[in-house]
Amino acid sequence: MESLKTPGPLRSSFKRGIRHHAYQCLALLVAVSGALAFHAFGKVARLHREANEALWRSEQRFQSLQSQVQFDFERRRLLLGIRDAILKNRPKLGPVRAYELATLVLEASEKFPGVDPLLLVAVGIVESGYDIEAISHMGARGLYQIHPSTGRLLARELGWEFDEELLHDAARNTEMAACYLNLLGAAYNDVEMVLAEYNGGPLNAGYFRANAEKLAGETRDYVPRVIAVYERLGREIGRAVPLASAQGKWIVGYPEAESNTVASAATPGGRRRIADE
Repeated sequence: MESLKTPGPLRSSFKRGIRHHAYQCLALLVAVSGALAFHAFGKVARLHREANEALWRSEQRFQSLQSQVQFDFERRRLLLGIRDAILKNRPKLGPVRAYELATLVLEASEKFPGVDPLLLVAVGIVESGYDIEAISHMGARGLYQIHPSTGRLLARELGWEFDEELLHDAARNTEMAACYLNLLGAAYNDVEMVLAEYNGGPLNAGYFRANAEKLAGETRDYVPRVIAVYERLGREIGRAVPLASAQGKWIVGYPEAESNTVASAATPGGRRRIADE
């Protein structure tokens, strides 16, 4: 029986082998566990990052939606205010047609964003009272009283083939007027000079700048009349702010203390510039 017993040295070697193998298995288990933990941590971190990015995108979409809703609200409020101003000036148009003309004003001012839609409306009220068939004694035509010679130049600028009937088309006449005001605004950066040339041409605008006696009486009266309507529209629609704008945008209204001095503002000494002074 003694011959069947394992010798002591062999037994010790066997035990050491078992322990070594056990340590290797344990080390492998620890390594695998660490790798799994690292993978799990990385996955959690990635999910956290993705969740934060998704939240940021959601916030951006929400803010964009809020901005769009606010823009749509303000645009509609302005649209209805312009409709009411046109309708008040020419009741026989009816609310539907007045709404259509107001929409044309906003679309034209959006195409030429340097032009305040309220200035465009003020010009339309003074020029024709929003009579699409209006023809002046000088041959100017349509809502914004554009002379055929000016209309031909504006049509070329807009890429249209000119025909005098365009001047009696509400959409085309509105866009021409916005284009013209935009061009004049870029040239003068001064609302009153813009109005002086719109009404009386470059020669009269020069006389207006110099406050010369040769200035046509019509132009002398026209500039403060349009500005008075412009200011009134701003107050009624709730857009009355100082006339100067750092952005160069034509915005409505003189300072409150000067609200009763519109007529004097038409003189060269009283002119306000569009850009900040």
